[in-house]
Amino acid sequence: MRRALVLSAVLILAGGPAPAQNCPTLDAFRRYQPPEATRVFALDGSRVADLSPERRVVVTLAEVPRMVSYGFVAVEDRRFFQHDGVDLRGVGRAVVRNLRALALEEGFSTITMQLTRKVFPELPQYDKLRRKLCEVQLAGVIEEHYTKQQILERYLNQIYLGDGLYGVEEAARAYFGKRVRDVSLPEAAVLIGLAKNPEGYNPRKHPAATIQRRNVVLDVLAREKVVTAATAATAKRQPLRLAPPLEAAGPAPYFVAAIRRELRERFGDSADIRGLRVHTGLDPAVQQAATQALRAQLARVESGEFGRYRHPVPGSQLGPANGTGSPYLQGAVVVLDAASGEIRALVGGRDFSHSSYDRALTARRQPGSAFKPIVYAAALRDGLNAGDRIETTPVNLPNAGAVTWRPDDLVPDSITSLSVRDALALSSNHAAVRVGQWATAERVVDMARTLGLTTPIPAYPSIFLGAAEVNPAEFAGAYAVLANGGFAIHPHLVRRVEDAHGRVLWRAPAQRRQVIDAGVAWLTTSMLEEAVNRGTGTVVRRLGFQHPAAGKTGTTNEARDVWFVGMTPDLVGAVWLGFDRPRTILPNAFGGNLAAPVWAQVMTAAYRNRPAPLPWTPPAHLVAVPIDTETGLLATTDCPPEHVRIEYYLPGTEPQTQCRH
Repeated sequence: MRRALVLSAVLILAGGPAPAQNCPTLDAFRRYQPPEATRVFALDGSRVADLSPERRVVVTLAEVPRMVSYGFVAVEDRRFFQHDGVDLRGVGRAVVRNLRALALEEGFSTITMQLTRKVFPELPQYDKLRRKLCEVQLAGVIEEHYTKQQILERYLNQIYLGDGLYGVEEAARAYFGKRVRDVSLPEAAVLIGLAKNPEGYNPRKHPAATIQRRNVVLDVLAREKVVTAATAATAKRQPLRLAPPLEAAGPAPYFVAAIRRELRERFGDSADIRGLRVHTGLDPAVQQAATQALRAQLARVESGEFGRYRHPVPGSQLGPANGTGSPYLQGAVVVLDAASGEIRALVGGRDFSHSSYDRALTARRQPGSAFKPIVYAAALRDGLNAGDRIETTPVNLPNAGAVTWRPDDLVPDSITSLSVRDALALSSNHAAVRVGQWATAERVVDMARTLGLTTPIPAYPSIFLGAAEVNPAEFAGAYAVLANGGFAIHPHLVRRVEDAHGRVLWRAPAQRRQVIDAGVAWLTTSMLEEAVNRGTGTVVRRLGFQHPAAGKTGTTNEARDVWFVGMTPDLVGAVWLGFDRPRTILPNAFGGNLAAPVWAQVMTAAYRNRPAPLPWTPPAHLVAVPIDTETGLLATTDCPPEHVRIEYYLPGTEPQTQCRH
């Protein structure tokens, strides 16, 4: 009779008849087994991580403290021990409020009804009426065959509490680094509060909202006499203290965390426990080298090797960063396959347990001179030549409302012009501005978009020197287009996803779309080879990396960011060092002395057990012409031999005039 009344009330709430058809049965409830963990595999087939290793550690009700178990009852279903699966008072209250609102605004779920949703996620989420009818029907049957203690125990082991965590035991371990039996009252209140909105109150993502919800829970626990008012008041004054994230113990924590985010976006919050097989492009050797090289370089900077270091240095125990970011020097490394865009290594910070913020995939920072290849590529596309001469005298320009913009330059004032090739290799700011003006800011922005950059890039002259912010992974992807002959790539983590039976659910789309002329890509890359061989990136050669390489350093104003983005014919890597809240690293910090050594060490390790890359070769349609490097004109037999070199041109742009000596 009671269940019939409830079913009738549900129909009234929904405004019409609908039978409870095809609902799961009690036998299905009894046969239910927790899902299988999703696994992540590297390029070589080795397992990188189980996304839910022991993510649902089952405990008995006796192992759960009363303040946790009865706390959930007090907050989620205060009449749990009085009703038979459906709370008639709650139903009546919901009926009245929903009739007043003429809408289905308030529900009446009990712990038993919630349990049916957790065990049977296949209940129709899009059909609230049918789902609710099934919940009511199943709750009544479950209550007839299980005791309240058994139901509560299953609920506490089944409830989803964010970050792929199911059950109070695993959530306590993940968030607080302890068994649920050992949690404090404030920690218990956090767990209880998560039930209402596991992601909205996630303590790692929304600490302020978590504390607010925790304090509401503590008030309820005091009101329901689970704890005393004085105890609750003391607990509300406690700060939120979290254990390091679960990923921190693995070899690629930022990579695994990013995989988890992507899978949830693509397959839903239950992706961690669907038994998926996730195949990635991660190269374990490159990943290890990237992690070690970045940490070693940060330690060298902080030790004073590059000059007196005036910022905080972490102690032996690096605690979690607060919500405002890390106070310590940070860095990021991302390595891509140049042809496919698959991420071979990803390091988003100095220590994942200290800060899980992924600077490689999500940060935006000014690249400084590392942006110049995009400026030069835009100009080459529009007809400028690598052998042309460009002035390097000072420039004065209006910029974004400023009266006058006068960029500095490291090239001596005694040098009044350089070839375009030399200007990029030596990183002349004055030359870069003139090249940008030649191409126009709008065309430079267009080239940046063509190469795959999506961050805001205003069409101001200052972008020629890297004033617009970029994302490290996207920035590496832009260089990859130059390295691979002009083909678009998209930096990505996952190659394919299979279900537990090996059926492919998703595969990264194949890309083979030419977005810039192969000649433009090769010419820009060849000039960047000069930057490594005799320009600002020569530290790469001094450190012993002798394979074909091209790249560009970058240093922003006041040495707040330092970069090196480099490439071989098959790998591209971006290295960034700086602070989360930008400030000067060192007075003499440059991309060449701080970032480029990290790249060299990573690439040296990458090629230790792989074939050496073949050199870049000029596309067949380019025109090879001997020129006089002093004038950029056609060389003759009268030119000094040391001034003659073979330069390459897009058809129709080669010089027609001979030099005169």
